[in-house]
Amino acid sequence: MKDSIDFISKEKENFACRRSGDELLLIPIKDNVSDFNQYLTLNEVGAFIWENITQLDDEDSLVSKICAEFDTEETLVRKDLVHFIPQLQQFIVGE
Repeated sequence: MKDSIDFISKEKENFACRRSGDELLLIPIKDNVSDFNQYLTLNEVGAFIWENITQLDDEDSLVSKICAEFDTEETLVRKDLVHFIPQLQQFIVGE
């Protein structure tokens, strides 16, 4: 998972982000232009991950950040994170 986290962290600069309430809209930037034909809407937790993920993170550090922010069970967070990170990476690669 560390490789996926590193990849996502490096690719963040290639996206424009717009907040709408608790959701965050990710819009890819291609050739210095936003591509509104392809976007991803993240819920509050997904937005928190996107905004706080760094290359220094690994699975454990992300789980800790999420648990501290949302006061939830580590087991549940870890299970969801294992599914979310690959999906987010796939969105980034699939553009």
